[in-house]
Amino acid sequence: MDKELLYKYLKCLTSPQEEERIAAWLEASAENRAELNRIRLQLETLAFAAPAIDACYEQDRRRNLTIRLRRWCTAAAAAVVLAAGVSYFTAQHVRTSIGGAMQTLTAQDGPVRLTLADGTSVWLNARTTLEYPAVFAGRQRTVRISGEAMFDVAHDETQPFVVETYACDVRVLGTKFNVSASESEGSFETALIRGRVEIRNRTTHETVTLHPDETVMLKNDRLVRSTIADPDDYLWTDGYVNLKGHTFEELIARYRKVFDVRIELDGVRMPDTRFKWGKICVKDGVDNAMKVLQNAYPITYTFDTDTRTIVVRGQ
Repeated sequence: MDKELLYKYLKCLTSPQEEERIAAWLEASAENRAELNRIRLQLETLAFAAPAIDACYEQDRRRNLTIRLRRWCTAAAAAVVLAAGVSYFTAQHVRTSIGGAMQTLTAQDGPVRLTLADGTSVWLNARTTLEYPAVFAGRQRTVRISGEAMFDVAHDETQPFVVETYACDVRVLGTKFNVSASESEGSFETALIRGRVEIRNRTTHETVTLHPDETVMLKNDRLVRSTIADPDDYLWTDGYVNLKGHTFEELIARYRKVFDVRIELDGVRMPDTRFKWGKICVKDGVDNAMKVLQNAYPITYTFDTDTRTIVVRGQ
């Protein structure tokens, strides 16, 4: 198959006749499907789609071929862009893998934005992994995350959207919400920006329904509801870390995740005071972020760029 035609196909620029030709080529052998996958992963924009074309065709076997191809092509054209205004990906920003019925995207540094096949927008914070299908089939749209993500879900009453985490599942029809879940830290939190969501504890089966400006956290295996303390905490999708209302310890923990650095504390007394104002821009780097803390607390620090290790010492 002509590679130029395959590039054209991945960009959804092919005619119906060309799509039928490519469909026949794809169904002819596993080697052909593997070749298309290799070409897709080479695209600079990483406009990637179906991880298992066989599975997609099996699910849609009874549907019209043209409709089937259009859905697959729509998923292929769901270009991934950086939320900070960059319209392309490079290998340093994400890590991807394809296999089985799901594909996996890991944000190396963030925020990273992508659009799913149904039109749902997802922002991934640094060191966050998202598992999702190329095409949503069945009674619900299901994805899974580890880390922190913001979802703006395309409304579809006939096919609810479900976000699975290690601790709780979030079920919605169409809404915008933030989910943070870390199994290693034993933490889970969901904050609702718009719409309505239902959170279900996977262990106790307890459920909580959130309304806008509410948040729920998992504490001692129980779901605890409260109001959002500061909406600026969710400006990470725009590339900011909110300082207001957070302690030194909380910000150090945030820096570790956002900048993907190791931070060691040497003789530092953790102050209980909270910042009263301010934000930092992630793209300004961790040195700038540490200097902001240094202006507020009696600390010094060294940064080993080779090992990405910061040692903080009390003065």
